[in-house]
Amino acid sequence: MAKEDYVMKDLMGYSYNGKYPPKGDKQGVYHGYSSDKEETLFYDFAVQGYDLTFVYKAKRYYFLSDTDHVALCDEHYTEEYQVFPDGNTALEQFKIEGKSILELIDQLEEVEPI
Repeated sequence: MAKEDYVMKDLMGYSYNGKYPPKGDKQGVYHGYSSDKEETLFYDFAVQGYDLTFVYKAKRYYFLSDTDHVALCDEHYTEEYQVFPDGNTALEQFKIEGKSILELIDQLEEVEPI
C-alpha cells in the first residue's frame, strides 16, 4: 500500500492514517491515538513524513522519510541500510529480533519525530 493509498482526509480536511486510524478526537491529545508513541509512529512518521528515531534495548534506530521512500539509516542520515516504499510499510516490515516495530511498540523508548 503506497502512502497516497493510506493518507486520508477527514471532513475538516485534516490528514490521518487510514490503515491505522486514530480512535479518539483527531484534534485532541495525541491526534486521537492512545499514546505519544502511537501518534509519532502512525501520524508524525507515516502521515506527516517526519524522520523517526527510537531506542530499543539500548540501541538507537534512525529512519529517514523522503518523498519517494523511507529508509533505515545511520545516525547522520547519510547511508541507507534498508529501504521501504512508505512509513506504514517500514512499521510493518522492519524487523528487530523477528518482530515488527508495530509488535514492539510498547517496548520502544524515546520515540521521536525529527
